[in-house]
Amino acid sequence: MPSEKDDFEFYTSKTEKKEEKPKKVKKIEEAPVKERETQFCWHCGSDIRFREENFCEVCRAPLSENLRDELIKRTEPVHGVKCWRCNGTTSGHICGICGSALTKQGLDILDQNRVIVEHKEIPQTTLIFSPKDRQFIPIEVTFDELTELVKKYVSLINSQYEESTGALFFVEKPEDTNGAFAKFRNDSLLKEKNLKLIIRNEKVSPDVKQITVRFFYWKPESRKEQFHIKRIGWNIGLFVATIVTVSIAGWSFASTTYTEYLFQGNIALDIFLYTFSLMAILSIHELGHYTISRLKKLDASLPYFIPVPPLGSFQTLGTFGAMIRQKEPFSTRDDLFDIGIAGPLAGFLVAIPVFIIGLKLTYVVPIPGALAPVDPTLVPTVFLADVMINFGQWSGLLPYYDPTMETIAMHPMMFAGYVGFILTGINLMPASQLDGGHTFRAIFGDVPHRIISLVVALLLTLNPFTRYMGILLLVMSFGGHPGSTDDVSKVHWSKNIYLALGFIVGIVCTPLPVYLVQSFFI
Repeated sequence: MPSEKDDFEFYTSKTEKKEEKPKKVKKIEEAPVKERETQFCWHCGSDIRFREENFCEVCRAPLSENLRDELIKRTEPVHGVKCWRCNGTTSGHICGICGSALTKQGLDILDQNRVIVEHKEIPQTTLIFSPKDRQFIPIEVTFDELTELVKKYVSLINSQYEESTGALFFVEKPEDTNGAFAKFRNDSLLKEKNLKLIIRNEKVSPDVKQITVRFFYWKPESRKEQFHIKRIGWNIGLFVATIVTVSIAGWSFASTTYTEYLFQGNIALDIFLYTFSLMAILSIHELGHYTISRLKKLDASLPYFIPVPPLGSFQTLGTFGAMIRQKEPFSTRDDLFDIGIAGPLAGFLVAIPVFIIGLKLTYVVPIPGALAPVDPTLVPTVFLADVMINFGQWSGLLPYYDPTMETIAMHPMMFAGYVGFILTGINLMPASQLDGGHTFRAIFGDVPHRIISLVVALLLTLNPFTRYMGILLLVMSFGGHPGSTDDVSKVHWSKNIYLALGFIVGIVCTPLPVYLVQSFFI
């Protein structure tokens, strides 16, 4: 295969040849044409009233009678004749210098080429917004085609098109909103052109709301693109880094527990159980989001884990959790709800057996004499964890102990389940972009979501154990939530039950001051 150098040498060797002197070309001087008696070309019928040249601009036929008659008489290709237009010596049906017809057949050939060019279908396009490109791009579909497509599924009230804003359609609300828009979204033209819908109930005046329909361009990625090593390299790297930092946190937690309570456990096993349990809870949580996204045929990234290395004397969990990036917008409110609720519920179902097994492995040890009393106001507790500890004592899963003389040395696996409860509780709060915020936005819409987000953020700010999260949510709440692309269709009624269950789970899993939780058992 030739290199760039070889190509360059070949190119220069060609250009460095001795330059030939250019041939002298006789200057063409066209005689002025007298005022024409005819107004249209004898060959193609074009208007020649304002033509000063002696040939037709459209078909290149000579306009003088003498040249016309001479050209018509020629039925065979000519050889070595002077062109009537450029005076150059040429041969054939068409002049090789200026491209004018020399024979009647030459005119026919030029006509055929002209017809092909004139009747060649030039695709008409409409500017449609592409979120990936962040600009309007031309799509081979006409505004009329889009209009007919809208009319096919809903009653059209009005439409408008501007290059700066794209196509906009005002439609009446159909009787079966969910059914009509579902058929609309699955239309073959939309799939062929990679178009998707944005359906909103917008204010068109201070007192009037109207359903609007817009289109946007979204080309899905191929499997090869989705799982290319360049795409998932960060996912793999962060996953490995998080395993390392969580293992360090597990070692720190186990070592501190052994030292404080004056006993020795299996440090290697405890580190493994803590790391495996916490990573399992986080992974299943994110894979819950990812799996439902794939089932809904919506593009989403693999999980991005967030490692947290040791911060001096401050003991960390080894991670701030994980997240997936929803590459493709949610299509419907049902999709938004299902994807939002899937993660925390999946992680919660893993956290329960992890906590129970950790409860079984937890030691009841005598209170060391040197152990300083703990200020209850500084201890976060989880209502569900306390209920399960009491259940463990009642069922014999955890031996009963005298709080005045004995205490629980929490096993690292139990601690991982405890952390899983807290992550579930915070994620299910109906605020901003949290999973609970997704579910609340899906059912109640934009304005109620903004209000509840501010209320929940303020309540979390008042809780000393969720204060920083509350402040972050307070800032995020002012940004709103984009919702689904179809923000008009309602969710299935069963989603209200799941929302209530999710809210209850969120409350019992949120870390609260210990005295507040203990008041339920006194």
